[in-house]
Amino acid sequence: MTAGNCPVRFVQIRSVTAVILLLIAPGSVWGQTVSSAKTQSPPHLLVLLADDLGWGDLGLHGGAARTPNIDRIAVEGVELLRYYTYPVCSPTRAAILTGQMPRRYGIASPLQPRDAGLPAGLPTLPRTLQSAGYQTMLVGKWHLGSTSHPNRTGFDHFFGFLGAEIDYHRHTARNGQVDWQRNGNSIREAGYSTFLLADEAVRLIQHRDSQRPFYLQVAFNAPHFPLAAPPEYEAKYRNHRGENITRLAMLDALDDAIGRILETLDEEGLRRNTLVVFLSDNGADQSGRNGPFRGAKGSTFEGGIHVPCLLRWPAELDPGTSSQQPMTAQDLFPTLTAAVGLPWNESLKIDGKNLWDPIRGGTVQDRGPFLISAANSALFDGDWKFIETAAGKNFLFNLRNDPGETSDRLQDEPVIAERLQAAMQQRTREFPPMQKRGPPARPQR
Repeated sequence: MTAGNCPVRFVQIRSVTAVILLLIAPGSVWGQTVSSAKTQSPPHLLVLLADDLGWGDLGLHGGAARTPNIDRIAVEGVELLRYYTYPVCSPTRAAILTGQMPRRYGIASPLQPRDAGLPAGLPTLPRTLQSAGYQTMLVGKWHLGSTSHPNRTGFDHFFGFLGAEIDYHRHTARNGQVDWQRNGNSIREAGYSTFLLADEAVRLIQHRDSQRPFYLQVAFNAPHFPLAAPPEYEAKYRNHRGENITRLAMLDALDDAIGRILETLDEEGLRRNTLVVFLSDNGADQSGRNGPFRGAKGSTFEGGIHVPCLLRWPAELDPGTSSQQPMTAQDLFPTLTAAVGLPWNESLKIDGKNLWDPIRGGTVQDRGPFLISAANSALFDGDWKFIETAAGKNFLFNLRNDPGETSDRLQDEPVIAERLQAAMQQRTREFPPMQKRGPPARPQR
């Protein structure tokens, strides 16, 4: 796991992991554009974000649901074997867009409709790409507060919903109100939300400005609660005893929706010069699969934050490969802008690091210690991981020897534990006090 050593595989897999879909073009390094013999025009970026999808939910990781289209992204691209999110959705989505640890601006838990969300004027990935001439589009879930609307955060186009969840058929929030809109205008339309989001993504790709590159983020709400699936999909899994049939059907439908979007790229001749990233916002809840990892959504055990992440870019990335490069949600902003060759504005102070070169080159860069901090927190330093829960309980694990976090080393390694705890406390002192928002954090055991 240490840079300079041979990469260490944490889990046994059959292929590549899936977590995000990104479309990107010519090669580059952080802060300077590099000419590429493989691509000549600006690349497109397509990010496919699943909601509450765990590591073990995918077919390529032994999941029971049929996910051939997502699995194919791994086969045709690079799987990141050590990609980390936050334990719940709003912090992860904020980190992806801003490149900062979301606790810096007070986001540590799921946001409620009246919460402020992202600070006004904060530099974001879509704003940066927008200023470079990209068409910027968000389809699907926002969940970053109603005051920080996507159209005011760098997206030219928004279609989807603002809150945490919706009914998949009625498109209503928990209060029964319709939460379905296009660019701020509430709309009503019939259909299963997963398929409607794919319809919109396909339409946007087909009717794009062909003279400009695009950044399209498709943030599905599947397989998030409340669970619902078309009957014909549930019928496929009637014999799967001991499994949540509805959730398996939702994953199957999600995979078909993603397949339609990827097929549209092929039909439009965009496959070669599009960086596709597939990922999840956090681990699965108790209805899904996070194995072989411990824990679930809401925790900073591996099952809550170690999720699939797949990248495909035929012009730049070797197919069927994997990477042991540690990477976090806040690294996407600098990594993606580097991939498309945009110079970095040094005045932007972010926590994320540009990891495009090691991902593209198949190496491992020493990222240094990094922190995942929401209600529960985890500090990673080399092989070691220190956890502090909202209830004040601490854990220490050596991920090289124990990726499943079965053996707590807190008592055996007091010097290491003390050092990592001090480092965590030093970093969290920079953050404003956490406000109580949303449901309480899931207890860690």
